[in-house]
Amino acid sequence: MIYKELDSKEESIQTLEKLFKMSQSDKQKKLIQKEIQSLKNGYEGEKQNAYYIDFYLKDSKNVIVLHDIRIEHNKESAQIDHMIISRLGIELIESKNLSGEVSINNDNSLTIKYNNTVKTVPNPLEQSKRHAKVLKDFLEEHIDFGKRIKLLGGIKIDNVVLFHPEVTIANEDLPENFYRADSYISKRAEKIDKMSTSRLLNHVTTMINIDQVKELADLLIQHHKPILYDYTLKYKVPKTLKPETFNENKDNSLEDNKILTVGSPCPFCSNPLVLRNATKEKPFLGCSTFPKCRFTRRVTKELSDEILNSSKVSN
Repeated sequence: MIYKELDSKEESIQTLEKLFKMSQSDKQKKLIQKEIQSLKNGYEGEKQNAYYIDFYLKDSKNVIVLHDIRIEHNKESAQIDHMIISRLGIELIESKNLSGEVSINNDNSLTIKYNNTVKTVPNPLEQSKRHAKVLKDFLEEHIDFGKRIKLLGGIKIDNVVLFHPEVTIANEDLPENFYRADSYISKRAEKIDKMSTSRLLNHVTTMINIDQVKELADLLIQHHKPILYDYTLKYKVPKTLKPETFNENKDNSLEDNKILTVGSPCPFCSNPLVLRNATKEKPFLGCSTFPKCRFTRRVTKELSDEILNSSKVSN
């Protein structure tokens, strides 16, 4: 069962693309372009990996899948790309979509060779284990799984790293808990089938029932706290912009100052614009969703008078 889909990154990507067009700094444009590419790559990787997980598990009545879950607890946070919850426990899945040739080192760190550059990425399993600690503490505070499970160390949490199927990996054999997304679910089933008697008994003793599985999933969705990045604050662009920034086919004439007026779509987020501080000497148009979106545009006194006479003013 799929209980939660991926959080869409499309709005963030569109905001960054508009900021890229509006920026007048080549250095800033490069930074924004790099952020757009990174966001797109990560999002595409998560979508592809989610597809393979969902394909095999969407019809299962004994397994619940959550994508994009972020939990805060005791001033710590756990950002989990994908989560599989079953009666045997929880699997936290770290999703990776990397460009270049990836080598998984003996300490499970990653070395990535791309063109003439080489960089090392810390062990993603350790990152996932830190998330598991936050999650475990959170669950122990919110759900009573019973004395037996508590005495045995709580619900079992496993950690997995999942690579996009098209990632180039130098290792002939992947280390334990590293998988390609297109073969993960089948290898997961094989792993359970081949589990040793002692290890299987260890899981069985901490099994939860299907109602507890659903309770756990509902709790996590209820406490999901995504981070909403305000890219307009990170990449500050000039607030008084030429009309061709938004429409390259228009000439930069004085008449083009009337392109944006009360009710026009915000160039950042497409929500309606309103007139603000109309009683002051320098009125301006601003996004109606402020402070979530901080787009503003100065207007001439003549235009503000025209707006005041024809529109409802928001101060």
